[in-house]
Amino acid sequence: MRVGGPGGTAGDMDAAGDAERRRLVRVARGQEPGDLLIRGAQVVQPATREIFEADVLVAGGRVAAVGASLQARRVVEARGAYLAPGFIDGHVHIESSLLTPAGFAQAVLPRGTTGVVAEPHELVNVLGPRGLEWMLEAGAASGLRVWASAPSCVPASEFETGGARVGAAEIARMLRVPGVLGLAEMMNYPGVLGGDEGVWSVLEAGRAAGRRLDGHASGVRGRDLQAYAAAGLHSDHEATTPEEATERLRAGLWLMVREGSAARNLEALLPVLRGRPRRAMLVSDDVSVDELLELGHLDRLLRMCVAGGLHPADAVGLVTCNPAEYWGLHDAGLVAPGYLADFVLLRDLVGFGVLETFVGGREAAAGGPSPALGGGGVALGERWPAATFDIPASWPVIQVHGEQITTGVGAPGTGDARLVIADRYGRGEWSACWTSGTGLSGGTLGISVLHDAHHAAFLGGSDADIRAAGQALEELGGGAVLIAGGQVRARLPLPYAGLMSDRPPQEVASALRQITDAARALGCVLPYPVTTLSFLGLTVIPALKLTPAGLLDVHAWTLLGTADTQAEHLR
Repeated sequence: MRVGGPGGTAGDMDAAGDAERRRLVRVARGQEPGDLLIRGAQVVQPATREIFEADVLVAGGRVAAVGASLQARRVVEARGAYLAPGFIDGHVHIESSLLTPAGFAQAVLPRGTTGVVAEPHELVNVLGPRGLEWMLEAGAASGLRVWASAPSCVPASEFETGGARVGAAEIARMLRVPGVLGLAEMMNYPGVLGGDEGVWSVLEAGRAAGRRLDGHASGVRGRDLQAYAAAGLHSDHEATTPEEATERLRAGLWLMVREGSAARNLEALLPVLRGRPRRAMLVSDDVSVDELLELGHLDRLLRMCVAGGLHPADAVGLVTCNPAEYWGLHDAGLVAPGYLADFVLLRDLVGFGVLETFVGGREAAAGGPSPALGGGGVALGERWPAATFDIPASWPVIQVHGEQITTGVGAPGTGDARLVIADRYGRGEWSACWTSGTGLSGGTLGISVLHDAHHAAFLGGSDADIRAAGQALEELGGGAVLIAGGQVRARLPLPYAGLMSDRPPQEVASALRQITDAARALGCVLPYPVTTLSFLGLTVIPALKLTPAGLLDVHAWTLLGTADTQAEHLR
Protein backbone atom coordinates (compact mmCIF):
# COMPACT_ATOMS: atom_id res chain seq x y z
CA MET A 1 0.00 0.00 0.00
CA ARG A 2 1.74 3.13 -1.17
CA VAL A 3 1.38 6.46 0.63
CA GLY A 4 0.57 9.60 -1.34
CA GLY A 5 -1.35 10.16 -4.52
CA PRO A 6 -5.04 10.64 -5.18
CA GLY A 7 -7.76 9.03 -3.15
CA GLY A 8 -11.53 9.12 -2.84
CA THR A 9 -13.09 12.19 -1.28
CA ALA A 10 -16.50 13.25 -0.11
CA GLY A 11 -16.82 15.36 -3.25
CA ASP A 12 -16.48 12.29 -5.45
CA MET A 13 -19.96 11.23 -4.34
CA ASP A 14 -21.51 13.97 -6.50
CA ALA A 15 -23.55 12.43 -9.28
CA ALA A 16 -21.50 11.74 -12.37
CA GLY A 17 -22.06 14.29 -15.13
CA ASP A 18 -23.91 13.49 -18.33
CA ALA A 19 -20.70 13.01 -20.32
CA GLU A 20 -19.25 10.62 -17.74
CA ARG A 21 -22.44 8.58 -17.59
CA ARG A 22 -22.70 8.38 -21.36
CA ARG A 23 -19.14 7.11 -21.57
CA LEU A 24 -19.93 4.56 -18.83
CA VAL A 25 -22.79 3.26 -20.97
CA ARG A 26 -20.57 2.97 -24.06
CA VAL A 27 -17.95 1.07 -22.05
CA ALA A 28 -20.61 -1.23 -20.60
CA ARG A 29 -21.85 -2.03 -24.12
CA GLY A 30 -18.34 -2.75 -25.39
CA GLN A 31 -18.26 0.26 -27.72
CA GLU A 32 -15.02 1.49 -26.16
CA PRO A 33 -12.55 0.03 -23.67
CA GLY A 34 -12.66 0.70 -19.97
CA ASP A 35 -9.85 2.00 -17.79
CA LEU A 36 -9.40 -1.07 -15.58
CA LEU A 37 -10.46 -4.70 -15.70
CA ILE A 38 -10.39 -6.98 -12.65
CA ARG A 39 -10.32 -10.36 -14.36
CA GLY A 40 -11.24 -13.72 -12.88
CA ALA A 41 -12.62 -12.58 -9.51
CA GLN A 42 -15.10 -14.22 -7.18
CA VAL A 43 -17.52 -11.31 -6.76
CA VAL A 44 -19.27 -11.01 -3.40
CA GLN A 45 -22.81 -9.73 -3.95
CA PRO A 46 -24.63 -9.13 -0.65
CA ALA A 47 -27.74 -7.86 -2.46
CA THR A 48 -28.45 -11.38 -3.73
CA ARG A 49 -26.45 -13.31 -1.12
CA GLU A 50 -24.24 -14.71 -3.87
CA ILE A 51 -20.58 -15.27 -4.64
CA PHE A 52 -19.98 -15.76 -8.36
CA GLU A 53 -17.10 -15.67 -10.83
CA ALA A 54 -16.97 -12.61 -13.06
CA ASP A 55 -14.81 -9.87 -14.51
CA VAL A 56 -15.37 -6.29 -13.31
CA LEU A 57 -14.90 -3.40 -15.73
CA VAL A 58 -14.19 0.15 -14.50
CA ALA A 59 -14.36 3.49 -16.30
CA GLY A 60 -14.05 6.97 -14.84
CA GLY A 61 -13.89 5.70 -11.28
CA ARG A 62 -17.13 3.71 -11.51
CA VAL A 63 -18.08 0.15 -12.33
CA ALA A 64 -19.23 -0.09 -15.94
CA ALA A 65 -20.07 -3.79 -16.16
CA VAL A 66 -19.83 -7.11 -14.35
CA GLY A 67 -19.62 -10.12 -16.66
CA ALA A 68 -17.30 -11.78 -19.16
CA SER A 69 -15.34 -10.91 -22.31
CA LEU A 70 -14.80 -7.34 -21.16
CA GLN A 71 -12.02 -5.05 -22.40
CA ALA A 72 -9.89 -2.39 -20.68
CA ARG A 73 -6.62 -0.60 -21.13
CA ARG A 74 -5.28 -2.10 -17.91
CA VAL A 75 -5.90 -5.57 -16.49
CA VAL A 76 -5.47 -6.84 -12.92
CA GLU A 77 -5.57 -10.63 -12.68
CA ALA A 78 -7.62 -11.63 -9.63
CA ARG A 79 -6.81 -15.33 -10.08
CA GLY A 80 -9.86 -16.39 -8.12
CA ALA A 81 -9.49 -13.90 -5.29
CA TYR A 82 -12.69 -12.55 -3.80
CA LEU A 83 -13.81 -9.07 -4.85
CA ALA A 84 -16.05 -7.38 -2.28
CA PRO A 85 -17.36 -3.83 -2.09
CA GLY A 86 -15.10 -1.52 -0.10
CA PHE A 87 -15.93 -1.51 3.58
CA ILE A 88 -17.81 1.49 5.01
CA ASP A 89 -17.79 2.34 8.71
CA GLY A 90 -21.17 3.99 9.26
CA HIS A 91 -20.30 5.53 12.62
CA VAL A 92 -16.78 6.32 13.78
CA HIS A 93 -15.00 9.02 15.74
CA ILE A 94 -11.69 9.32 13.89
CA GLU A 95 -10.30 11.40 16.76
CA SER A 96 -10.60 8.39 19.10
CA SER A 97 -7.93 6.61 17.09
CA LEU A 98 -5.60 9.47 18.18
CA LEU A 99 -4.80 9.93 14.47
CA THR A 100 -5.58 12.61 11.94
CA PRO A 101 -7.64 11.45 8.95
CA ALA A 102 -4.43 10.90 6.95
CA GLY A 103 -3.02 8.66 9.66
CA PHE A 104 -6.35 6.87 10.03
CA ALA A 105 -6.35 6.21 6.29
CA GLN A 106 -2.86 4.71 6.53
CA ALA A 107 -4.16 2.31 9.18
CA VAL A 108 -7.46 1.22 7.59
CA LEU A 109 -7.00 1.32 3.81
CA PRO A 110 -4.80 -1.80 3.93
CA ARG A 111 -7.65 -3.45 5.89
CA GLY A 112 -10.20 -2.89 3.12
CA THR A 113 -11.97 0.18 4.52
CA THR A 114 -12.66 2.67 1.73
CA GLY A 115 -15.11 5.05 3.40
CA VAL A 116 -16.26 6.28 6.80
CA VAL A 117 -19.02 8.45 8.15
CA ALA A 118 -17.11 10.46 10.73
CA GLU A 119 -18.88 11.89 13.75
CA PRO A 120 -16.46 14.71 14.68
CA HIS A 121 -18.11 15.81 17.90
CA GLU A 122 -14.78 15.41 19.69
CA LEU A 123 -13.29 18.19 17.58
CA VAL A 124 -16.48 20.24 17.64
CA ASN A 125 -16.66 20.06 21.45
CA VAL A 126 -13.16 21.53 21.54
CA LEU A 127 -13.23 23.97 18.61
CA GLY A 128 -16.85 24.45 17.54
CA PRO A 129 -18.12 24.08 13.94
CA ARG A 130 -14.70 24.73 12.43
CA GLY A 131 -13.75 21.30 13.80
CA LEU A 132 -16.26 19.66 11.43
CA GLU A 133 -15.04 21.72 8.50
CA TRP A 134 -11.44 20.74 9.26
CA MET A 135 -12.39 17.06 9.49
CA LEU A 136 -13.95 17.14 6.03
CA GLU A 137 -11.03 19.11 4.58
CA ALA A 138 -8.50 16.72 6.11
CA GLY A 139 -10.64 13.75 5.06
CA ALA A 140 -10.72 14.92 1.45
CA ALA A 141 -6.92 14.77 1.36
CA SER A 142 -6.64 11.49 3.28
CA GLY A 143 -7.21 8.91 0.51
CA LEU A 144 -10.38 7.66 2.22
CA ARG A 145 -13.88 8.77 1.39
CA VAL A 146 -14.77 10.74 4.50
CA TRP A 147 -18.34 11.90 4.99
CA ALA A 148 -19.63 13.33 8.25
CA SER A 149 -22.65 13.81 10.45
CA ALA A 150 -23.27 17.12 12.22
CA PRO A 151 -22.76 16.85 16.00
CA SER A 152 -26.09 17.23 17.79
CA CYS A 153 -24.97 17.46 21.42
CA VAL A 154 -22.23 20.03 22.02
CA PRO A 155 -21.95 19.77 24.95
CA ALA A 156 -23.39 16.28 25.42
CA SER A 157 -25.64 17.45 28.27
CA GLU A 158 -26.25 20.36 30.61
CA PHE A 159 -23.76 18.81 33.01
CA GLU A 160 -20.85 19.32 30.62
CA THR A 161 -18.96 22.46 29.60
CA GLY A 162 -16.28 21.95 26.95
CA GLY A 163 -14.51 24.31 24.63
CA ALA A 164 -17.60 25.15 22.58
CA ARG A 165 -21.38 25.32 22.76
CA VAL A 166 -23.29 24.65 19.54
CA GLY A 167 -27.00 25.37 19.15
CA ALA A 168 -29.66 24.62 16.57
CA ALA A 169 -28.69 27.54 14.31
CA GLU A 170 -25.07 26.37 14.05
CA ILE A 171 -26.21 22.78 13.51
CA ALA A 172 -28.53 23.87 10.69
CA ARG A 173 -25.54 25.52 9.01
CA MET A 174 -23.38 22.41 9.48
CA LEU A 175 -26.11 20.28 7.89
CA ARG A 176 -25.73 22.35 4.72
CA VAL A 177 -21.98 21.70 4.43
CA PRO A 178 -21.17 19.42 1.44
CA GLY A 179 -20.31 15.94 2.67
CA VAL A 180 -22.52 16.15 5.79
CA LEU A 181 -25.10 13.35 5.58
CA GLY A 182 -27.24 13.87 8.66
CA LEU A 183 -27.58 14.77 12.30
CA ALA A 184 -25.12 12.92 14.52
CA GLU A 185 -26.03 10.75 17.49
CA MET A 186 -28.60 12.39 19.77
CA MET A 187 -27.03 11.41 23.09
CA ASN A 188 -29.17 13.58 25.31
CA TYR A 189 -32.02 11.09 25.50
CA PRO A 190 -33.30 12.57 28.80
CA GLY A 191 -33.72 15.85 26.92
CA VAL A 192 -35.58 14.08 24.10
CA LEU A 193 -37.91 12.28 26.50
CA GLY A 194 -38.36 15.30 28.75
CA GLY A 195 -39.16 17.75 25.95
CA ASP A 196 -36.13 19.98 26.46
CA GLU A 197 -36.57 22.94 24.11
CA GLY A 198 -32.90 23.12 23.11
CA VAL A 199 -32.76 19.42 22.28
CA TRP A 200 -35.99 19.55 20.30
CA SER A 201 -34.81 22.57 18.31
CA VAL A 202 -31.80 20.50 17.24
CA LEU A 203 -34.06 17.63 16.16
CA GLU A 204 -36.19 20.06 14.20
CA ALA A 205 -33.07 21.37 12.40
CA GLY A 206 -32.31 17.80 11.31
CA ARG A 207 -35.88 17.17 10.17
CA ALA A 208 -36.00 20.48 8.30
CA ALA A 209 -32.85 19.47 6.41
CA GLY A 210 -34.46 16.15 5.45
CA ARG A 211 -31.52 14.19 6.84
CA ARG A 212 -30.94 11.10 8.92
CA LEU A 213 -31.30 11.59 12.67
CA ASP A 214 -28.74 9.31 14.30
CA GLY A 215 -29.66 7.93 17.72
CA HIS A 216 -27.83 7.09 20.93
CA ALA A 217 -30.01 5.59 23.67
CA SER A 218 -27.82 3.78 26.16
CA GLY A 219 -29.91 1.59 28.47
CA VAL A 220 -33.24 2.96 27.19
CA ARG A 221 -35.97 0.28 27.11
CA GLY A 222 -39.73 -0.16 27.04
CA ARG A 223 -42.02 2.85 26.72
CA ASP A 224 -39.04 5.21 26.85
CA LEU A 225 -37.49 3.52 23.81
CA GLN A 226 -40.81 3.74 22.00
CA ALA A 227 -40.95 7.44 22.83
CA TYR A 228 -37.34 7.96 21.69
CA ALA A 229 -38.11 6.34 18.32
CA ALA A 230 -41.35 8.32 18.06
CA ALA A 231 -39.31 11.52 18.30
CA GLY A 232 -37.98 10.70 14.83
CA LEU A 233 -34.62 9.07 15.54
CA HIS A 234 -33.50 6.49 12.97
CA SER A 235 -30.80 4.33 14.59
CA ASP A 236 -29.05 3.25 17.76
CA HIS A 237 -25.60 1.78 18.46
CA GLU A 238 -25.95 1.30 22.22
CA ALA A 239 -27.54 -2.17 22.36
CA THR A 240 -25.50 -4.56 24.50
CA THR A 241 -27.83 -7.59 24.71
CA PRO A 242 -29.90 -9.52 22.16
CA GLU A 243 -33.05 -8.33 23.92
CA GLU A 244 -32.05 -4.68 23.55
CA ALA A 245 -31.07 -5.21 19.91
CA THR A 246 -34.35 -6.94 19.05
CA GLU A 247 -36.34 -4.25 20.82
CA ARG A 248 -34.63 -1.58 18.72
CA LEU A 249 -35.27 -3.41 15.46
CA ARG A 250 -38.93 -3.89 16.37
CA ALA A 251 -39.15 -0.16 17.09
CA GLY A 252 -38.05 0.56 13.51
CA LEU A 253 -34.56 1.71 14.43
CA TRP A 254 -31.56 0.68 12.38
CA LEU A 255 -29.30 -1.46 14.54
CA MET A 256 -25.68 -0.35 14.55
CA VAL A 257 -23.72 -3.18 16.18
CA ARG A 258 -20.72 -1.61 17.87
CA GLU A 259 -17.34 -3.26 18.29
CA GLY A 260 -14.68 -0.78 19.35
CA SER A 261 -11.88 -0.50 21.85
CA ALA A 262 -14.02 0.70 24.75
CA ALA A 263 -17.30 -1.10 24.04
CA ARG A 264 -17.47 -4.60 22.57
CA ASN A 265 -20.99 -5.71 21.69
CA LEU A 266 -20.64 -7.84 18.56
CA GLU A 267 -20.18 -11.24 20.19
CA ALA A 268 -23.24 -10.72 22.39
CA LEU A 269 -25.37 -9.63 19.42
CA LEU A 270 -24.32 -12.34 16.96
CA PRO A 271 -27.50 -14.35 17.65
CA VAL A 272 -29.54 -11.39 16.38
CA LEU A 273 -27.36 -10.96 13.28
CA ARG A 274 -27.66 -14.65 12.46
CA GLY A 275 -31.37 -13.96 11.99
CA ARG A 276 -30.42 -11.69 9.02
CA PRO A 277 -32.20 -8.51 10.16
CA ARG A 278 -32.95 -6.21 7.26
CA ARG A 279 -31.74 -3.01 8.95
CA ALA A 280 -28.39 -3.64 10.61
CA MET A 281 -24.75 -2.71 10.17
CA LEU A 282 -21.40 -3.01 11.94
CA VAL A 283 -19.63 0.08 13.28
CA SER A 284 -16.48 0.70 15.29
CA ASP A 285 -17.56 3.93 17.04
CA ASP A 286 -14.29 4.44 18.95
CA VAL A 287 -11.22 2.40 18.08
CA SER A 288 -7.67 3.01 19.22
CA VAL A 289 -4.66 3.14 16.92
CA ASP A 290 -2.96 0.18 18.59
CA GLU A 291 -6.03 -2.01 18.07
CA LEU A 292 -6.34 -0.88 14.44
CA LEU A 293 -2.80 -2.02 13.74
CA GLU A 294 -2.82 -5.18 15.85
CA LEU A 295 -6.36 -6.50 15.29
CA GLY A 296 -7.78 -4.61 12.33
CA HIS A 297 -10.79 -2.48 11.57
CA LEU A 298 -13.98 -3.73 9.88
CA ASP A 299 -12.08 -6.76 8.58
CA ARG A 300 -11.77 -7.97 12.18
CA LEU A 301 -15.53 -7.62 12.66
CA LEU A 302 -16.13 -9.64 9.48
CA ARG A 303 -13.90 -12.41 10.79
CA MET A 304 -15.94 -12.48 13.99
CA CYS A 305 -19.21 -12.63 12.08
CA VAL A 306 -18.21 -15.51 9.83
CA ALA A 307 -16.70 -17.41 12.76
CA GLY A 308 -20.01 -16.79 14.55
CA GLY A 309 -22.07 -18.45 11.82
CA LEU A 310 -22.99 -15.69 9.36
CA HIS A 311 -22.87 -16.33 5.62
CA PRO A 312 -19.95 -14.30 4.21
CA ALA A 313 -22.21 -12.33 1.86
CA ASP A 314 -24.50 -11.42 4.77
CA ALA A 315 -21.51 -10.33 6.84
CA VAL A 316 -20.12 -8.21 3.99
CA GLY A 317 -23.49 -6.51 3.58
CA LEU A 318 -23.25 -5.26 7.16
CA VAL A 319 -20.25 -3.09 6.21
CA THR A 320 -21.13 -2.19 2.61
CA CYS A 321 -24.62 -1.83 1.13
CA ASN A 322 -26.39 -1.54 4.50
CA PRO A 323 -24.50 1.51 5.83
CA ALA A 324 -24.59 3.01 2.33
CA GLU A 325 -28.38 2.62 2.21
CA TYR A 326 -28.83 4.05 5.69
CA TRP A 327 -26.83 7.18 4.90
CA GLY A 328 -28.30 7.71 1.42
CA LEU A 329 -25.05 6.90 -0.40
CA HIS A 330 -26.91 5.53 -3.39
CA ASP A 331 -23.82 4.93 -5.55
CA ALA A 332 -21.77 3.09 -2.91
CA GLY A 333 -21.74 -0.29 -1.22
CA LEU A 334 -21.99 -2.77 -4.12
CA VAL A 335 -19.84 -4.03 -6.97
CA ALA A 336 -22.42 -3.27 -9.65
CA PRO A 337 -22.78 -1.10 -12.78
CA GLY A 338 -22.88 2.63 -12.05
CA TYR A 339 -21.54 2.24 -8.52
CA LEU A 340 -18.31 3.80 -7.35
CA ALA A 341 -15.36 1.51 -8.06
CA ASP A 342 -14.49 1.14 -4.37
CA PHE A 343 -13.70 -2.50 -3.76
CA VAL A 344 -11.27 -4.83 -2.08
CA LEU A 345 -9.55 -7.98 -3.29
CA LEU A 346 -9.58 -10.59 -0.53
CA ARG A 347 -7.55 -13.74 -0.14
CA ASP A 348 -10.47 -15.56 1.48
CA LEU A 349 -13.80 -15.01 3.23
CA VAL A 350 -12.72 -16.45 6.58
CA GLY A 351 -9.66 -14.44 7.52
CA PHE A 352 -10.54 -11.58 5.13
CA GLY A 353 -6.90 -11.04 4.27
CA VAL A 354 -6.65 -8.01 1.99
CA LEU A 355 -4.62 -8.31 -1.21
CA GLU A 356 -5.42 -4.81 -2.53
CA THR A 357 -7.85 -1.99 -1.85
CA PHE A 358 -9.23 0.20 -4.64
CA VAL A 359 -10.86 3.62 -4.26
CA GLY A 360 -12.40 5.13 -7.39
CA GLY A 361 -10.88 2.38 -9.52
CA ARG A 362 -7.33 3.07 -8.35
CA GLU A 363 -5.12 1.26 -5.88
CA ALA A 364 -5.81 3.06 -2.61
CA ALA A 365 -3.22 5.51 -1.38
CA ALA A 366 -3.21 7.36 1.92
CA GLY A 367 -2.80 11.12 1.65
CA GLY A 368 -0.10 13.49 2.78
CA PRO A 369 0.12 15.97 5.68
CA SER A 370 -3.07 17.20 7.33
CA PRO A 371 -4.04 20.87 7.12
CA ALA A 372 -3.08 23.06 10.07
CA LEU A 373 -5.41 23.18 13.06
CA GLY A 374 -4.88 25.76 15.80
CA GLY A 375 -6.27 25.85 19.34
CA GLY A 376 -7.39 23.22 21.81
CA GLY A 377 -4.42 22.97 24.20
CA VAL A 378 -4.49 22.42 27.96
CA ALA A 379 -4.86 25.24 30.52
CA LEU A 380 -5.63 24.00 34.05
CA GLY A 381 -5.60 27.41 35.75
CA GLU A 382 -3.42 29.26 38.23
CA ARG A 383 -4.61 27.19 41.23
CA TRP A 384 -3.38 23.90 39.75
CA PRO A 385 0.21 23.96 41.14
CA ALA A 386 -1.19 23.84 44.71
CA ALA A 387 -4.25 21.65 44.03
CA THR A 388 -5.34 18.82 46.35
CA PHE A 389 -7.79 16.07 45.49
CA ASP A 390 -9.47 14.74 48.64
CA ILE A 391 -12.80 12.89 48.37
CA PRO A 392 -15.72 12.76 50.85
CA ALA A 393 -15.92 9.34 52.49
CA SER A 394 -19.68 9.16 51.82
CA TRP A 395 -19.42 9.37 48.03
CA PRO A 396 -20.16 6.24 45.95
CA VAL A 397 -17.46 4.61 43.86
CA ILE A 398 -17.37 4.41 40.05
CA GLN A 399 -16.98 0.74 39.10
CA VAL A 400 -14.96 0.61 35.88
CA HIS A 401 -15.44 -2.14 33.29
CA GLY A 402 -12.55 -2.67 30.90
CA GLU A 403 -14.60 -3.65 27.84
CA GLN A 404 -17.68 -1.44 28.26
CA ILE A 405 -18.17 2.30 28.55
CA THR A 406 -20.97 1.86 31.07
CA THR A 407 -19.97 1.97 34.74
CA GLY A 408 -21.35 0.52 37.96
CA VAL A 409 -22.00 2.01 41.37
CA GLY A 410 -19.86 0.81 44.26
CA ALA A 411 -20.36 1.33 47.97
CA PRO A 412 -18.36 4.11 49.66
CA GLY A 413 -14.99 2.91 50.83
CA THR A 414 -14.56 0.25 48.13
CA GLY A 415 -12.44 2.33 45.74
CA ASP A 416 -8.81 1.66 44.92
CA ALA A 417 -7.80 4.49 42.56
CA ARG A 418 -8.69 8.17 42.45
CA LEU A 419 -10.22 9.83 39.41
CA VAL A 420 -9.77 13.56 38.88
CA ILE A 421 -11.47 15.50 36.08
CA ALA A 422 -10.13 19.02 35.49
CA ASP A 423 -11.39 21.71 33.12
CA ARG A 424 -8.69 22.17 30.46
CA TYR A 425 -10.06 25.42 29.00
CA GLY A 426 -8.72 27.79 31.65
CA ARG A 427 -11.70 27.91 34.03
CA GLY A 428 -9.75 26.36 36.91
CA GLU A 429 -12.36 23.83 38.07
CA TRP A 430 -11.92 20.19 39.01
CA SER A 431 -13.52 17.37 40.98
CA ALA A 432 -12.43 13.97 42.31
CA CYS A 433 -13.97 10.60 43.25
CA TRP A 434 -12.93 7.00 43.84
CA THR A 435 -12.97 4.22 41.23
CA SER A 436 -12.62 0.44 41.43
CA GLY A 437 -11.65 -2.14 38.84
CA THR A 438 -8.66 -0.40 37.26
CA GLY A 439 -5.93 -1.87 39.47
CA LEU A 440 -3.71 1.18 38.98
CA SER A 441 -1.58 2.07 41.99
CA GLY A 442 1.59 4.04 42.56
CA GLY A 443 1.33 6.30 39.53
CA THR A 444 -0.94 8.59 37.54
CA LEU A 445 -2.29 8.28 34.02
CA GLY A 446 -3.23 11.67 32.59
CA ILE A 447 -5.02 12.42 29.30
CA SER A 448 -6.61 15.35 27.47
CA VAL A 449 -8.99 13.06 25.54
CA LEU A 450 -12.16 12.85 27.64
CA HIS A 451 -15.47 12.22 25.88
CA ASP A 452 -17.14 14.43 24.97
CA ALA A 453 -16.16 17.77 26.48
CA HIS A 454 -12.48 16.74 26.44
CA HIS A 455 -11.23 18.00 29.74
CA ALA A 456 -8.14 16.55 31.42
CA ALA A 457 -8.56 13.26 33.28
CA PHE A 458 -6.21 11.71 35.82
CA LEU A 459 -6.39 8.21 37.26
CA GLY A 460 -4.60 7.09 40.43
CA GLY A 461 -1.60 8.55 42.18
CA SER A 462 -0.65 11.08 44.82
CA ASP A 463 -1.57 14.75 44.70
CA ALA A 464 1.96 15.50 43.56
CA ASP A 465 1.81 13.00 40.69
CA ILE A 466 -1.59 14.27 39.56
CA ARG A 467 -0.29 17.84 39.56
CA ALA A 468 2.83 16.72 37.66
CA ALA A 469 0.70 14.91 35.09
CA GLY A 470 -1.35 18.07 34.57
CA GLN A 471 1.75 20.16 34.09
CA ALA A 472 3.09 17.64 31.57
CA LEU A 473 -0.17 17.81 29.59
CA GLU A 474 0.02 21.60 29.54
CA GLU A 475 3.58 21.47 28.21
CA LEU A 476 2.62 18.94 25.52
CA GLY A 477 -0.38 21.00 24.40
CA GLY A 478 -2.48 17.89 25.04
CA GLY A 479 -1.85 14.17 24.92
CA ALA A 480 -1.36 11.29 27.31
CA VAL A 481 1.26 10.82 30.04
CA LEU A 482 2.14 8.28 32.70
CA ILE A 483 3.74 9.74 35.84
CA ALA A 484 5.25 7.81 38.75
CA GLY A 485 7.26 9.35 41.58
CA GLY A 486 7.07 12.73 39.87
CA GLN A 487 8.81 11.38 36.76
CA VAL A 488 7.38 10.98 33.25
CA ARG A 489 7.54 7.26 32.44
CA ALA A 490 5.83 7.55 29.03
CA ARG A 491 4.11 10.21 26.96
CA LEU A 492 2.21 10.75 23.72
CA PRO A 493 1.84 14.32 22.38
CA LEU A 494 -1.49 15.06 20.66
CA PRO A 495 -1.00 18.55 19.23
CA TYR A 496 -4.14 18.56 17.04
CA ALA A 497 -6.72 20.01 19.50
CA GLY A 498 -5.25 17.85 22.26
CA LEU A 499 -6.88 14.86 20.52
CA MET A 500 -4.79 13.70 17.56
CA SER A 501 -1.26 13.20 16.34
CA ASP A 502 -0.01 13.71 12.80
CA ARG A 503 2.74 11.12 13.27
CA PRO A 504 2.55 7.78 11.40
CA PRO A 505 0.18 5.23 12.99
CA GLN A 506 3.00 2.87 13.94
CA GLU A 507 4.78 5.66 15.81
CA VAL A 508 1.62 6.74 17.63
CA ALA A 509 0.81 3.13 18.51
CA SER A 510 4.32 2.61 19.86
CA ALA A 511 4.03 5.62 22.17
CA LEU A 512 0.57 4.50 23.29
CA ARG A 513 1.89 1.00 23.94
CA GLN A 514 4.62 2.43 26.15
CA ILE A 515 1.96 4.21 28.21
CA THR A 516 -0.11 1.02 28.45
CA ASP A 517 2.94 -1.03 29.48
CA ALA A 518 3.92 1.55 32.09
CA ALA A 519 0.38 1.52 33.49
CA ARG A 520 0.33 -2.29 33.63
CA ALA A 521 3.65 -2.25 35.46
CA LEU A 522 1.83 -0.20 38.10
CA GLY A 523 -0.98 -2.76 38.39
CA CYS A 524 -3.48 -1.49 35.80
CA VAL A 525 -5.65 -4.34 34.48
CA LEU A 526 -7.54 -2.41 31.78
CA PRO A 527 -6.95 -3.76 28.23
CA TYR A 528 -6.91 -0.21 26.81
CA PRO A 529 -6.34 2.13 29.76
CA VAL A 530 -6.28 5.39 27.78
CA THR A 531 -9.49 4.56 25.91
CA THR A 532 -11.33 3.38 29.03
CA LEU A 533 -10.27 6.43 31.04
CA SER A 534 -11.44 8.69 28.21
CA PHE A 535 -15.08 7.63 28.80
CA LEU A 536 -15.26 8.14 32.56
CA GLY A 537 -16.53 11.69 32.09
CA LEU A 538 -19.22 11.07 29.42
CA THR A 539 -22.43 12.15 31.13
CA VAL A 540 -24.88 10.36 28.81
CA ILE A 541 -23.58 6.86 29.58
CA PRO A 542 -24.76 5.19 32.82
CA ALA A 543 -24.33 4.83 35.68
CA LEU A 544 -21.84 7.19 37.40
CA LYS A 545 -19.63 9.72 35.61
CA LEU A 546 -17.39 12.51 36.85
CA THR A 547 -17.22 16.06 35.51
CA PRO A 548 -15.22 19.11 36.64
CA ALA A 549 -18.43 20.23 38.38
CA GLY A 550 -18.94 17.00 40.34
CA LEU A 551 -20.18 13.41 40.37
CA LEU A 552 -23.22 12.60 38.20
CA ASP A 553 -25.82 9.87 38.65
CA VAL A 554 -26.83 9.37 35.00
CA HIS A 555 -29.97 7.35 35.75
CA ALA A 556 -31.27 9.97 38.18
CA TRP A 557 -29.90 12.76 35.94
CA THR A 558 -28.60 14.69 38.92
CA LEU A 559 -25.28 15.63 40.46
CA LEU A 560 -24.71 13.62 43.63
CA GLY A 561 -22.18 16.20 44.69
CA THR A 562 -20.51 19.20 43.14
CA ALA A 563 -17.00 20.50 43.28
CA ASP A 564 -18.28 23.23 45.65
CA THR A 565 -20.09 20.84 47.98
CA GLN A 566 -17.07 18.53 47.89
CA ALA A 567 -14.83 21.37 49.05
CA GLU A 568 -17.38 22.40 51.70
CA HIS A 569 -17.64 18.82 52.98
CA LEU A 570 -13.89 18.58 53.35
CA ARG A 571 -13.43 21.86 55.20
